[in-house]
Amino acid sequence: MSLALAVCVHATSSKCKPFCEDKTHDWDDKCTWGGCSGCTECSAPVCKPFCVDKTHAWDNKCTWVGCNGCTECIVPEPECKPFCEDKTQGWDDKCTWGGCNGCTECSSPPPMCKPFCDDKTQDWDDKCTWGGCNGCSERNRSVPS
Repeated sequence: MSLALAVCVHATSSKCKPFCEDKTHDWDDKCTWGGCSGCTECSAPVCKPFCVDKTHAWDNKCTWVGCNGCTECIVPEPECKPFCEDKTQGWDDKCTWGGCNGCTECSSPPPMCKPFCDDKTQDWDDKCTWGGCNGCSERNRSVPS
């Protein structure tokens, strides 16, 4: 088993080991321990006081550990309200409105398959993780000679 696979398998574990509750460390620390990430105390994102205190832009702060639970960082679920269809403005405009970003007309363009993806000789398992290659279909995936 590769190390990457082991990390991925652990990250998706939903178990909370008994030692997580027993230790007296702060939950911010325990949630980073192997076997504790599945504890209920670790599931809710947090907003540390330093996130509010710092003067950086929220776009930056939302990427910091401990800030992803701040209300400024919570992205609402996309939705498509009935008025989106009813209005006569173009979809380029309507897709920027609150309540319309989930409409099918506003969905992101499909992933692309750049020409270099087929030209490179690495395995497709690797190439599919590259930017510009995640939209390659089976027809693009010729076996390297």
